[in-house]
Amino acid sequence: MSTIPFLLMRSADRFSTRPALSEPLADDKMATLTYQELREQVQLFAGYLQQQNLTKGQRVMIWSASCSNWLVAYFGSLLVGLVVVPLDVNTKEDFLQRLVEITDATFLITTHKNYTSLRSNSLPFIDIDALPTAPLDTAQLPKIEEQDLAELVFTSGTTGQPKGVMLSHQNIVSNAMASVEVVQITSRDRLLSILPLSHMLEMTIEIAILYAGASVVYARSLSPDTLFKLLVTQSITGMVLVPQALQLFMNGIEREVRRQKREKQWALLHKVAGRLPFFLRRYLFSTVHKRFGGHFNFFVSGGAHLPPALGYAWERMGFRVLQGYGATECSPVISVNPRHDHTIESVGKALPGVEVRIGEDNEIEVRGPNVALGYWNNPEATAAAFRNGWYATGDLGYLDKQHNLYLKGRKKNLIVLANGMNVYPEDIENVLQQQPMVKEAVVFGLNEKDQGSTVHAVLLLEDANQGKAAVQGANKSLASHQQIKGFTVWPEEDFPRTHTLKVKRPDVLDTLSELRQSGKARP
Repeated sequence: MSTIPFLLMRSADRFSTRPALSEPLADDKMATLTYQELREQVQLFAGYLQQQNLTKGQRVMIWSASCSNWLVAYFGSLLVGLVVVPLDVNTKEDFLQRLVEITDATFLITTHKNYTSLRSNSLPFIDIDALPTAPLDTAQLPKIEEQDLAELVFTSGTTGQPKGVMLSHQNIVSNAMASVEVVQITSRDRLLSILPLSHMLEMTIEIAILYAGASVVYARSLSPDTLFKLLVTQSITGMVLVPQALQLFMNGIEREVRRQKREKQWALLHKVAGRLPFFLRRYLFSTVHKRFGGHFNFFVSGGAHLPPALGYAWERMGFRVLQGYGATECSPVISVNPRHDHTIESVGKALPGVEVRIGEDNEIEVRGPNVALGYWNNPEATAAAFRNGWYATGDLGYLDKQHNLYLKGRKKNLIVLANGMNVYPEDIENVLQQQPMVKEAVVFGLNEKDQGSTVHAVLLLEDANQGKAAVQGANKSLASHQQIKGFTVWPEEDFPRTHTLKVKRPDVLDTLSELRQSGKARP
């Protein structure tokens, strides 16, 4: 095991002239840093920080969209013993200021535009687009230990006390190295980065990529045209994303199929492909593979539930979909499906060195070198979640005889009916999303007068008049205790989402309550 800066220096020695990070410039050209150039820039920025008379363990915030300089600032900060507090680019000022007070941060690394937008500039500013440099005195670098704090990752809630997950160098390094082993990332891989580096899945995978000597390509825009252009011109082999992004890619492909009026041929190809060996499927769908650049091999999907039908559709086309499961408190990967032997319905086996068990009430518990040190200055929350070395995830699930892990949903989302039966909202959402008229669905347990808790669906539809048909279709496939008793058509174009496109369930529930109280809910 080692520290995060050590991993970078090791890779710079091994892969010196190979490309490490690439990103588009304004003129459509690409700026690329080799491993050696990345190390040099990290050391120069670390030299500047060294001159600021900082002490080991002080906190520095990074508030920016993903880019090469994000990682330069990250590695440079860790090299001089600082702790990085990553902020999502869409973080609101009131939340940012709360974290400044909680962490007693020393610097804010962000864009000039972000900094000047703040009403209160309480932190010294470092421009991420023009990182300052100075010679590094390696003899004066502090000794970094594996158990030293590397990151403080905060929940983004706007109410209550934000919880800062304390991740050590060992937590993140162990997770990155184990991920490389299971996902089988090699130095030949080039991964397109579309998730924010403030998200631990993206951060850990990028450290894994650099450990393996592979390359990261940043997308400055998430428009389909931009992404497809990068996929082709940069010979991308893989991508880490959330299921919603995987669905958006599929929607674009199917729109083109409908435009060309080739729906019957498309359905036939999928029927045939399911009976073929995997390596032959890409030839049936050569047009799609060409759109992805011809070198693309795999997606890693995490952060939310992957509808099995969506995963199987991509695999029929010859694209591996490796579903993973994690939590920020686990750095974040807990389990992932291996490249060549997996079941779409499962989130895979625990990473090497990580233990998973099913505790009371079917809650998933995790133990291993990736489990966080606890919550920043919050002993009560730490004691509640971290027990005798095990982290209680708050997720429900089970293990099969082959030790594959399956998720049943969040413990706090579980619906307990008046008769004592348990209903998992995610099971019902999955069935609803198989209805052709349903774009997405969120299911809650609502208390209806004297009936106790009943199953209620909030539907995002192509046609607002199709709600009843969607519920009737879903109920035919659901058990008697899972039956949907009521529904509301979502009145907007999309659900409120996090920066990783996950539906904000509390926000949906708040709006649903307002609609029901005002009588504006549309059944």
